[in-house]
Amino acid sequence: MILQAAMDLLDEGVLISDDQYIITYVNPAFIELFGLQGNQVTGESLHTLFPDIDPERRVVTNSTKEQRPLIIDDYPMQWQGEEYVFKVHTRPFTYEGKGYNLTRIFDRTQSYYREKQLIHIIEEMTANVVKVADGFALLPLQPILREEQKGVLLTRVPELCQNQRIDRLAVQFSGIVSVEDEWVHLLRDLIVSLQLLGIEVVLAGMRPQVVMQFTQNRISLSGVRTFKNLPQAADYFLNKRK
Repeated sequence: MILQAAMDLLDEGVLISDDQYIITYVNPAFIELFGLQGNQVTGESLHTLFPDIDPERRVVTNSTKEQRPLIIDDYPMQWQGEEYVFKVHTRPFTYEGKGYNLTRIFDRTQSYYREKQLIHIIEEMTANVVKVADGFALLPLQPILREEQKGVLLTRVPELCQNQRIDRLAVQFSGIVSVEDEWVHLLRDLIVSLQLLGIEVVLAGMRPQVVMQFTQNRISLSGVRTFKNLPQAADYFLNKRK
């Protein structure tokens, strides 16, 4: 069969089961992915092959029961002592009057953990509160490249300042060349949150084009001092404590 020959060549795992959850076909990629033998799979029940999956997490079973396709982008699963993350696509279909389900499985374990690591690095850079002296810290602002950074900025920065007993924070803008409208409002919310915690915030190193965007958005940062560069901001805070 041409169709089966084509599925045998796919890199993704392919499994076909009937409406009683009996496996009728798996391709070589599926066999390799789960470390199985071909003659051990066909004719077996899905529930026998994967007995430890919680009933609520049985994607193929639920798709077959509900007769609707399901797409799970991140499906964590433990198999033979190893942790995996799969992307699972299911699609019920009928052939010669009998119901079946076509399941495609993509192993995205490595890419999933690489992405998690990247997100962690971005979060650490976004909320990088650097303690300079007793009660005084620096926040080098980074460009907002991912949606997750916005929440990190608003939640982690105040937490880190409290944990490190910071009451003076210099926000360094030298790494920011432009800002979107939403970003300007985000920064304002961050400054207000810090001020409510009793933390004095100053801005340093803001570029002219960034200042213009603040002006165009009519964002007023009442009571917030600005300095041409970070040394001036540091001098202000350090001399203030003398």
